[in-house]
Amino acid sequence: MFTPATIKSIQDIMRQDIGVDGDAPRLSQMVWLIYLKILDDEDKALEIRKEKFVPTLPKKYQWRTWAGPLDGMTGDKLIEFVNNDLLPGLRELPESSNKRTDLTRMAFQDVYNFMRKGTLLKQVINKINEIDFNTSKDRHAFNEIYERLLKSLQSAGNFGEMYTPRAVTQFIVEMVNPQVGESVLDPAVGTGGFLVHALEHMRKQVKSVKDEQKIQASIHGVEKKPLPFMLLITNMMLHGIEEPVTMRRGNTLEKPIRDYTDSDKVDCVVTNPPFGGTEEPGIESNFPKEFQTRETADLFLVLIMRLLKKNGRAGLVLPDGTLYGEGMKTLIKKMLLEDCNLHTIVRLPMNVFAPYTSIATNLLFFTKGNPTKEVWFYEHPYPDGKSSYSTSNPINIQEFDAEKDWWTKRTENKQAWKVSIEEIQARNYNLDIKNPNAPVVAQHAPKDLLKTYLEKQQKIKLHLKKIQEFINKNFSGIHIDEKDDLTVIADNLQDFINVPNGIDILEKTILEYASKGKLSHQDPKDGTGSELYEKIQIEKSEQEKVLKNRKRKAKYNTLINTGDTPFIIPESWKWTRLGDLGHTETGSTPRQTGNRFSAGTIPFVRPDNINSLTVSKIKDFLTEDDLKNGGTLIPKGSLLMV
Repeated sequence: MFTPATIKSIQDIMRQDIGVDGDAPRLSQMVWLIYLKILDDEDKALEIRKEKFVPTLPKKYQWRTWAGPLDGMTGDKLIEFVNNDLLPGLRELPESSNKRTDLTRMAFQDVYNFMRKGTLLKQVINKINEIDFNTSKDRHAFNEIYERLLKSLQSAGNFGEMYTPRAVTQFIVEMVNPQVGESVLDPAVGTGGFLVHALEHMRKQVKSVKDEQKIQASIHGVEKKPLPFMLLITNMMLHGIEEPVTMRRGNTLEKPIRDYTDSDKVDCVVTNPPFGGTEEPGIESNFPKEFQTRETADLFLVLIMRLLKKNGRAGLVLPDGTLYGEGMKTLIKKMLLEDCNLHTIVRLPMNVFAPYTSIATNLLFFTKGNPTKEVWFYEHPYPDGKSSYSTSNPINIQEFDAEKDWWTKRTENKQAWKVSIEEIQARNYNLDIKNPNAPVVAQHAPKDLLKTYLEKQQKIKLHLKKIQEFINKNFSGIHIDEKDDLTVIADNLQDFINVPNGIDILEKTILEYASKGKLSHQDPKDGTGSELYEKIQIEKSEQEKVLKNRKRKAKYNTLINTGDTPFIIPESWKWTRLGDLGHTETGSTPRQTGNRFSAGTIPFVRPDNINSLTVSKIKDFLTEDDLKNGGTLIPKGSLLMV
């Protein structure tokens, strides 16, 4: 009988072996051994059911041959066989009509034996032999323990992107609702959690043997790492996929996006693409120039849009950074909203992925083919009595019952609200939109609130007037394709008052236009940015002569690559790093001889003296003698930053 104690016994035996140093090699060792046992048990069952059965492995590599006998190989002989025959032989398996042979060859490309003592390895093998994966009891028991193995991987190395809580995968699949006959893809499949739920979901619809065949051929997954790929194949076999040929080892992002054709497109995508990481150099070149980034989550979002059929549906996990990110992220979100109907964003609370990350995450649901008109947001709350999640207290599927009830009969409530595409565009495609229906914590008297409101309204009106005058005054220097956008802003400034966070949106929009050179008249007489840059370098070199005794070391690479620039600027402008435009120094506080500085004429500027582009309320003034005790006299024309 297979129990959690079986896994613990195996781990305890491995801890005695000096070659298995740490959780990562221990788990890797356990996984490939269990894989070969499951493969052999599956083969035994298929031999009975199929008249013309082709074994997955040559006889000498079959588990029953070298590992099955209780008194079989042990000691140095066993280690020698595993290292010099078994593993090399599995890596070089010939092609076979049994597709699991090809999958096994693929799975064992990066598999190694970490154990050095053959006697201990034999003890592990004997423990695994206590499991019979052809019995429903042991199979069910292993399915329960399987997730524990997956969770263990999180602390065993860089596997953080691999495991998604069962409740999250199940909810996403249920809302995407794949049907029998539809194709389902997870392009960053990990160990197959999403696809298992997709199988279970579609099997509820099965009415014939043909339907089951359709399902088995319709699920697709791609995983680049060897250990999760092996677990993926194991998972598929344990869930009734005899030949999981639609699973592929590789990196979905390595193929140029233009090479994905209609035959590659699918009806449904369900996934948790790795986030917080970057791809190896060169991967970004597989994407259009405007989307060339090395941030993994961004690339997957672009790819998913490409891989969906018309009316295809997607449900995926993305971090908060994708929602509020600017630059290239803005372009990606713009394309998403124009090419797809992003109908729902479920905002998850912190620590859903605890303890592996505390990053706030979101579930995005969209359909390919029609542009977005409005986005519904649903803020998933902690259940009553819970203020966080943990390994022992994870999110569970029952918590999503409220979302499921709301899904088909959508109304605004304290957890749900909708935002028009016009408002999202006004926010420069920032989707990090807070819940307007959340209860206000602070309590104030009505008369105080009214007074504050009227004061703010008056200030807003003055600011709006100045902004409108500024925009109208500077229209002559604006490119014609941006002029319409700014005209809309100028003509509808009053509306920003009535939009949640409207003033913030307006401020960010104007600052963005300004930083991109869209609010400045490009006078040829002023020269180009490159010409100004050369003048600055001459002045900087003169300063170097004055400051030659001060040690300075470059802390960055001054070269700016195309991928480093977040947006397009006028041709006469030039991208440069702040450090190239002068000398950067931090301040210091002179030693004090008494409770106060001496009364002098040199102002001592503190951070709290700098506010709204002015220096004021200076209380301390130094003498020349004070400077000798520390501090730096700031040259005229310096820029102070806080």
